[in-house]
Amino acid sequence: MVRENGNCKDGEDERMLNGGGGDAEKEKLTQKEVEVKFVPEKNGDARIDMEVESEQTFSGMTKEELMKFANDPFWVRLRWFLFVVFWALWVGMLLGAVYIIMDAPKCAAPVPLTWYQEGPLVTVDERNYKDHVDTLQKFGAKGVIYELPADETYLVNTPAIEDKIKALVGTFNAKDIKVILDLTPNFVTKDDQLFKDALEGTDPASRSAFVWKQTGTAPTNWLALEGGSAWQEVASQQFVLSQFGSHRVDLQLSNPLAKDKLKTTLHHLAQLGVRGFRLANAKHFIIDHDGKDDIIAQVNNKDVDLTQYGFWTHSHTTYQEGLGALLQELVLEVQNATNGEGFLSVSDDIVRPEVFTVGNTLGMDLPQYGDLESVLRQPIEADSAKKIRDDVAKTYNEIKGYNTPTGGKPWIQWPYQKDSLANVAASEYNTFMFLLPGVPVVPLDVLNYGNSSHSFIEHLEKYRATPSYQHGTFGIATDANGTCVGYTRQKSGNPGYFVALNLADQAVQADFSDVEGIAEELTVVLTSENYQVADIAAKSKVPSKAVPLSARSALVTTYVPK
Repeated sequence: MVRENGNCKDGEDERMLNGGGGDAEKEKLTQKEVEVKFVPEKNGDARIDMEVESEQTFSGMTKEELMKFANDPFWVRLRWFLFVVFWALWVGMLLGAVYIIMDAPKCAAPVPLTWYQEGPLVTVDERNYKDHVDTLQKFGAKGVIYELPADETYLVNTPAIEDKIKALVGTFNAKDIKVILDLTPNFVTKDDQLFKDALEGTDPASRSAFVWKQTGTAPTNWLALEGGSAWQEVASQQFVLSQFGSHRVDLQLSNPLAKDKLKTTLHHLAQLGVRGFRLANAKHFIIDHDGKDDIIAQVNNKDVDLTQYGFWTHSHTTYQEGLGALLQELVLEVQNATNGEGFLSVSDDIVRPEVFTVGNTLGMDLPQYGDLESVLRQPIEADSAKKIRDDVAKTYNEIKGYNTPTGGKPWIQWPYQKDSLANVAASEYNTFMFLLPGVPVVPLDVLNYGNSSHSFIEHLEKYRATPSYQHGTFGIATDANGTCVGYTRQKSGNPGYFVALNLADQAVQADFSDVEGIAEELTVVLTSENYQVADIAAKSKVPSKAVPLSARSALVTTYVPK
């Protein structure tokens, strides 16, 4: 269209109608932003201007231009400043990382088991121990336990007793086997010099080492263990406590004189090479000197009458306050005398562990606790597996809440006597007991039960040396039907072990699939002598939901924990 007033620029309308002025204009319009302007005219019309937005092109400095500033003092200083800051920050981050690593809480390395925790500990007697030294070494015994006759406890410095102990220690030390003595420290014989001094009155303080009463009649109704009054009249109206026989007198081990007598004995035996001590009658070590008459106990046996020891509570002569502190003091005495190599414990079930503690520290490293031995002695019944599970779980859960005087957690003694094997044969007993958290205390016959026993015990010892046993968790359970009992030992990153025992007279397919952490498939690594399942031997695979167990048998399996 051509405007009449002649103000139209030549070709402008054509450019507008044709989309711009040439290819260059079109390319700009397609690639760049377009600014639209409405320009008013005098006659009221408007002219539209569309222009490509002007752009500013940035162009860096050339090398020649930059070099003009290379030696400028300001830029030189700036470059050096940034160089120093960079490396200072780098070194600071490195030092910070090192500090964090060094200052971070350390994950303590697992403490290896001591020799008496590794076990087994084997009981020996004086008559024939020399004939079995090589056999004991073959079975990997870490220590032997010799029970010193009770009346010889405070005679260890006499030539005859001292020579006997030296011979015992020398025989076993030659085979790298430690000697442990069972002592009975809670009484002396009437021939003991301390008692003679007390009786003669040459040292009045010596009477405080005993429970001594000056009265016209027996002070209380306390009974001796063998029946009859526990009090003996040793002089006119002079009574002394004598619970363990007419020729023996009870020591009050909380008394400094009596305590020093026991410490001297322990120190002397340590010098002779003894490295472990188990004390008998620990609950009798402290007596309530001002105690009153005993009261009647709750007795289930109707055949027990008031003339018998079991009829009374003995609340003034057993489990007195201070037992834990006394035993801790004796533990430290043994540690000092043996340069930290020895231990002190008890040879009887402590029954009430809370009495032997100070705070939450138990007064011994190796307590004997639990009723498993008596459970295994009983005739096998339908609920025997549950009884074993309950007793072991109770024992373990109660003991693991305490610490020991030397650090760490208590390690349980699992004692078993030869005459108790009527219901559980030696092979099955060893299979089940050796991987429990604790140390087996057994006579040699329990280890040396047959031609295959050596290799059998050797395998068990190898499993006891694994991290899963020494530092792993423990869990015990019965199978789904409650006929068998089994337990796991497992540690993260290591193979787990599962041990199962069938006490019944018939074979079973035991379902242990609900046991925490157990795998669906188990690999058999060891079977007891009574295990007679076709096609099942070492390296066989069995499902955890159907573990085949023949009558009165046991097996050990390994698995990858879930």
